[in-house]
Amino acid sequence: MTLPQIIGFGAHKAGTTWLHDNLIDNPSIWPSPIKEMQYFNHRMTGQKWMIPGMKRQIRRLHNKFEAAGMHEIAAQYAQLLGIEILTEEWYRAAYARCPDDKQSLDITPAYALLDADNLRYMHELLGPNFKAIYLIRDPADRIISAARKHMCESGDKQFVVEHWLRQITEEPHRKRSDYEATIQLLDDTLGDRVLYLPFKQIKTEPMALLRSVEKHSGLTEGGYPRASRVSHMSPRVHVPDGVQEAACILLRRQYDWLERRFTKDFLSKI
Repeated sequence: MTLPQIIGFGAHKAGTTWLHDNLIDNPSIWPSPIKEMQYFNHRMTGQKWMIPGMKRQIRRLHNKFEAAGMHEIAAQYAQLLGIEILTEEWYRAAYARCPDDKQSLDITPAYALLDADNLRYMHELLGPNFKAIYLIRDPADRIISAARKHMCESGDKQFVVEHWLRQITEEPHRKRSDYEATIQLLDDTLGDRVLYLPFKQIKTEPMALLRSVEKHSGLTEGGYPRASRVSHMSPRVHVPDGVQEAACILLRRQYDWLERRFTKDFLSKI
C-alpha cells in the first residue's frame, strides 16, 4: 500500500491518540511518519500557519532519530523536509515506504470538519478500499474537555463560570461537537466504510474496541500492550457548577439526533 488505508476522523478529544498508539502496535500496520498528517484539512482551508508548524514537527523528529543513531529513519524525515509541505506530492512521499503487505494510517481529528468536495477527493486519492474510524464521545463531555485543553494551553486562568460559558459557545468548539452534520455527511459520502465507536469503550472494553477496528479494517489480531493506558489525559481543572448542565442544554439537539441514529446501548457507552 502506498497511501493510508485507515483514516481516523476524530472526534477531537475522543481518544484518537489512544487509537493511534495502539494501532501502530498491530503487526499489519506500518506507522505513519506523523500521527496527524493534516493533509486533507490543509487542502480545504489553505491555512498557511500550518506549514511552519508541520516543518518544525518534522525537523524535531528528524533530529531525534539522528541523535539516536537511527539514520535511515532520520533520512525519511529529511526527505519530507525537501518537498513542499502539505502538498499531494509530500503526502504520497510520506507513505511511499509502506510495504505492500502492510497498511498505514492517518488519524487526524480535523478531518471530521471536511466538506463534501474534500471527502470525495479523499475517496479518489486513497481508492475504494480505505476504511474510516470515528470515535464518538458524549457531546457535553467532549466540548468541556476541548475547552479545558484550550484554556490550559493558552495560559488562560479565568476558570469562572462566565468564562467557561464563553468557551463552550465559541464556534470552533461547537462545530466539533456537531455530530449530526459530521455523521450525516460521512454517511452520504463514505457510507458503511466508516466504523463508529463509543468513547467510553476505550476504558471499559479496550480490546473489544480494537478487535472491532481490526475486523472493519482487515487487520490481523494484535496484542496491544498499551490498551489499558490513558493517552493525553486532560489537565485537572475544576469545572464550575452549572457548566456541564449548560453544555447539555446547548447540545440538546446532538443528543436527540444521536439517539435516533444509534442504539441506546451504543449511546450508553459514549
